[in-house]
Amino acid sequence: MAQAGNPKILRVGIIQNNEFIEERLLRKRHSVTIGQASGNTFSVPSSSLPRQFALFELKGGQYHLNIRPGMSGKVAVDDQPLDFDALRGKGLARPSGTGDGQLSMALSEGHRGRVVVGDVTFLFQFVTPPPPPSRLQLPAAVRGGLVRSLDWPFVTTVLASFVVQVFSIAFIVTRDYPEPPRGIDALPDRFVRMLEADVKPPEVKKEEVSDEKKDEEKDPDKVEEKVEKVEPKKAVERSPEEVAKKVEKARVARVRNNTILKFIGTNGGDGEGSIVDTLKSGAIDLKMAEAFDGASGLQVADSEDQVRDRRMAGLSGTGRVAGIDNDALRAKDTGPVETGAKREVAVKGSVELKRLRDDDVVGTGVLSPASIASVVGRRKSAIKSCYEKQLRHNSKLAGKVRIQFTIEQSGRVSSVKVVEDTLSDPLVGKCIANAVQRFRFDKPDGGSVTVAFPFVFAPSS
Repeated sequence: MAQAGNPKILRVGIIQNNEFIEERLLRKRHSVTIGQASGNTFSVPSSSLPRQFALFELKGGQYHLNIRPGMSGKVAVDDQPLDFDALRGKGLARPSGTGDGQLSMALSEGHRGRVVVGDVTFLFQFVTPPPPPSRLQLPAAVRGGLVRSLDWPFVTTVLASFVVQVFSIAFIVTRDYPEPPRGIDALPDRFVRMLEADVKPPEVKKEEVSDEKKDEEKDPDKVEEKVEKVEPKKAVERSPEEVAKKVEKARVARVRNNTILKFIGTNGGDGEGSIVDTLKSGAIDLKMAEAFDGASGLQVADSEDQVRDRRMAGLSGTGRVAGIDNDALRAKDTGPVETGAKREVAVKGSVELKRLRDDDVVGTGVLSPASIASVVGRRKSAIKSCYEKQLRHNSKLAGKVRIQFTIEQSGRVSSVKVVEDTLSDPLVGKCIANAVQRFRFDKPDGGSVTVAFPFVFAPSS
């Protein structure tokens, strides 16, 4: 049994044809298999070895040496080497209960020995694990610190750019939006001056002097009497703001009445109105025939249903106007409209996960096929979704897809590719490969493993 204070690990070496080919320290306790298959702990190409055999089987945390018929060797017990027959005679090696003559011997940390199978010899012993190699550390003067490793010119430039951008954004956000213009009164002065430059002052007509005014000019006494009758008007006091507004309003009105603004804002330039009134009522007195007068290729019907072709001006002849009466526009039959009973049917497919063989799992590490199949089974819905997506386009899509991928020691997947595809639809295989790339498996022991996993698809509806 392993000692709690100083646990030892199993050390195994392999000799084939008198040549030392491999040695390994098994830091993690697990069953050690030998054979020709690539999924064994020790894969040895020898015809004398079975395909797979558990030479050291872990039971309850203790290693057991399994001895099959045809094997030879010795085990040192209390520093005394004993062959397999002597071990059986002393009761140290007992039948394993499999019925094929196989013996099983419980090993302790003091045991060591040799097992010979044909031309292959396995040496084993329990040793104290060597300490892990220490990481190389540089001196503190060479390592330096975070501050010393910074590129200060670059850091200063980044910080200055950040400060400028923050203050620019803050300045823009705090500014008020300009008020939108409010009609013609909001026109800038430069535009008003441009409009006034094009406006000619109205001509002042000389008024005819009436006979009464002529008499007043001749008789100054009448003028004095009329002046006495007229009462002087009271002066109205106005603030500077009111005077400025009145002057501005008069200037805007002068611009409006002497430019195109007069016609946009009134009905034909006369009276109050708006541009809507001008467009709505500007052509109410124009007949349709007069509107198309002079156009070629048009026919106008008169009140007698006769047609006049303006391309045939000066020629005699009339025509008739073809029309559609109200009866021709009515529906002949009534009743509900049938929309049909066809409905969309959900497309479903089935995915069968084939059982993994020993040849399907290869590599330098060890990971049981059952563990791999369990992870794939839990993510079966992602595989099925890839198949049903293309099954909507081809209801007869069926076949087998084999995906080969490598499980690294971290449990992540790498090197995913399609090695077999009988679906004749590469999109399904590509989708499955992308899904498997995201799977996470148990960590293999001793290295990575490569798996060729088969999937069989068939429509179920």
